[in-house]
Amino acid sequence: MIADFLGSSTGRTIADSLFLCYIELNDCLRKKLVRGKQYQPRPQKRCWCGSGKKEKNCHGLARPAAPLPAKPGPIAATPIMQVPGAPFGIPGEEQRIIVQPIFKDAPLDLSPVNLSGQRGQYRVQFLLARPGYAIAKEREYKFIDDLVGTSYLKIAKPEAERGPHDVEKVVVQVLGKNYRIVGSPDKDGLLGKLTVELEAANANDAEREAYGALAPSLSLWSMNADIPIHIETIQVTDLRTFVSSLRVVAPQFEMNFAAGPAQYREEFCQYASIYREGLNTSSVFYRFLCFYKIIESLIAKRGRETRAKKSAGQDPRRLYEVIPEKNEDLLALLKRLYPWRLGWNQLYVDQIFPKEVLGGKVTVIRDKHFRPLRLGIAHALLDTGEITVILDNMDHIQAVNKWLPLCRICARWMLLNDFPAECSSGMR
Repeated sequence: MIADFLGSSTGRTIADSLFLCYIELNDCLRKKLVRGKQYQPRPQKRCWCGSGKKEKNCHGLARPAAPLPAKPGPIAATPIMQVPGAPFGIPGEEQRIIVQPIFKDAPLDLSPVNLSGQRGQYRVQFLLARPGYAIAKEREYKFIDDLVGTSYLKIAKPEAERGPHDVEKVVVQVLGKNYRIVGSPDKDGLLGKLTVELEAANANDAEREAYGALAPSLSLWSMNADIPIHIETIQVTDLRTFVSSLRVVAPQFEMNFAAGPAQYREEFCQYASIYREGLNTSSVFYRFLCFYKIIESLIAKRGRETRAKKSAGQDPRRLYEVIPEKNEDLLALLKRLYPWRLGWNQLYVDQIFPKEVLGGKVTVIRDKHFRPLRLGIAHALLDTGEITVILDNMDHIQAVNKWLPLCRICARWMLLNDFPAECSSGMR
């Protein structure tokens, strides 16, 4: 030890090194005296075989070696729970979730249940929210039986100030109807939810009936108070089977940025601006008009180009978009339009492409299905003259929700064919 200290005494005098050495030796001897017992010979262990002899005189080192502990590896991260299956629906468009409860004390019944419902009593709930401030998170879906939203319309005192004789709910009695619509406030006294129980032929009929009875009152309150009154979601519950359906919006994808082409044609930018406007709006009517305008304008653009080719003596023929008839061709089309998607649920493929459009040209679909809907909306919002269409009508809303996904896909398909360079920027 003294030699070690002397060998490492660079920069020190020999006296300093010897002094440090003696201190270290003294400390070691003190520790040995205190723990002297641990330096005594250990008692001999009896053999593990049970013979009663000392281990060294019996099996000695023949004892089976205990497995060495595994070398600790990196600590595994807590796995994130993932929902299996393909993403559902067109991002940003409305879908419907249907749930059938199975009760613990109920007899096991494997017979299929009619999820669309049959004639009976239904409860319809309308959850209100302030536009731009959703109650639920983007990827969080909750049934609203125990949930109350909010609005800008105050109907009661705040809950903390509400006494036994203060207003707690409001009731809307529609003339000619044998049911009442009950409005409930949130903790601040603002109207947050409306509920009605009624008899209907099925769940869809219950929703249409309840919405048709409620919407005029909402529009009346909105106009007179000059405030928006927005329905965030609607839940319909069959009170016999307790099968519930909930309207939700399919979440948007989070995409990786990738640089696009160095230059964009100004003509493409005109279409892209309308497409982005359609994606940004929360109004299904306005979104439909945006995508329809792209389709209509591209058809006019192709007509102009055809006439120019004829005038120049060129062959004006070109391929037009035709909706495939086979399911594998429909999936191939969706894969081309949305190359980043891993798969499509067959239920939503059928929803996007109704049977009546399979094998049809986009131009024919525009004339037969899209244009009548566009004219109805335009009469209410764009054309001159008197308003003849009520946008509160649930039939109009359901028609837009039916054709909007296909209208959006057709607009995207036509843009990809007419502007292949601009529409292939590598986003994924």
